[in-house]
Amino acid sequence: MEGVKCNKVRYLIGTEIETVISGYDCESCSYCAICDNCPMCTYCTEHQLYCERCNPEDIRDYAIRHGYLEENDDRDICEVCQENYLWQELVCDCCDRCSDCEYIYNRDYCPYQDEYTIDDIDISKIEPYLDNYYYDESCGMEFVTKPFSSLKDYWKAVKEIVKVVGKENIDISEKCGGHINISWTNGVKTWEDYKEIIAKNILFFSDLLSYMFCDVQTYWRYTYKEFPIKLEDIEHDIYDKYCCVHLKDYAIEVRIPDSPKDVDNHVLFTATLLAISLRTTKIPFDKETFHRTKEIYLKINKHGDSLSKEDKAFLKDKFKLLKKFIEKPLKALSHDLGIDLMKALEHRFKNPKYEEGYEEDFNLEQFAIKPKFKVIVTALVQLPLTAFA
Repeated sequence: MEGVKCNKVRYLIGTEIETVISGYDCESCSYCAICDNCPMCTYCTEHQLYCERCNPEDIRDYAIRHGYLEENDDRDICEVCQENYLWQELVCDCCDRCSDCEYIYNRDYCPYQDEYTIDDIDISKIEPYLDNYYYDESCGMEFVTKPFSSLKDYWKAVKEIVKVVGKENIDISEKCGGHINISWTNGVKTWEDYKEIIAKNILFFSDLLSYMFCDVQTYWRYTYKEFPIKLEDIEHDIYDKYCCVHLKDYAIEVRIPDSPKDVDNHVLFTATLLAISLRTTKIPFDKETFHRTKEIYLKINKHGDSLSKEDKAFLKDKFKLLKKFIEKPLKALSHDLGIDLMKALEHRFKNPKYEEGYEEDFNLEQFAIKPKFKVIVTALVQLPLTAFA
């Protein structure tokens, strides 16, 4: 089986952590949300100040013309006005309330002032780990990590970012995900030489990986991690922004991962994807397997359905193949991280994130490599790479 020799490879990995943290400020708002619930109008309504500007005869004429009152009806016109909110048509429309408004773009009345914003974060604590951060309308503030050439450094960075932004601000039900970006070179070849093979191999395992690593609420995010429609469309769809495996100019972006607030789960997912990406052998992916994979992927990622015994049997066979396929690169990555990733992976399959009865953080430390005798471990040699430049 062909693959990249891990002792000569330099890889780069990064992730994009989406949050519900508000990015609102007066400079970025083209429309002032204060106007949606105007303080002046609210005060006027509560104290019925519109009555001071009311002409009862105008109200009666309007009520008769529009069928709210019969011409010979002698009911109190004020009651008719209040019951049918006629004052909104005859008084409010003539009110020049917006002239010299003291409320518009006034932070004291902003409906977003109680939200957790970027100003509530000590960004200096995580700036060393960030390549960028910005407001994404699909969720909120998004924090893009720098590309890391070490799983250990990547682990430390994700852990610190999640700690600072707060787990409570990373909400899958609000479509928060954690896209993972991967690239590599071995000094002769790069990921770009095998990018379509790698993308198809990740798609092949996408149902299994979703079952092992995605939360039961992951279906909230399906529009941002769609599965290719047909087998024949894969080579086209993998260049689409919202495909679950997306080929960028500088990296392979895997959009399957959801909320990275379970840091160790996210790191193990990243290591598994990296190990798959380091293999350059094309896995056979026929129509039958494609449709079966897509069926299970959609059950998890689009519908949030439970899996059948047949589904789990299919995934069990695929997991056996996954272990064989990534055994060598995963072993090398284990020494890089100091964690027995294969044992961690087996535990994750036996205890899939998708079937957790309650929210629980994965713990990679329980799989720490502890040699019983002195050994010399050859570290991964990192060569120069410009894939993320």
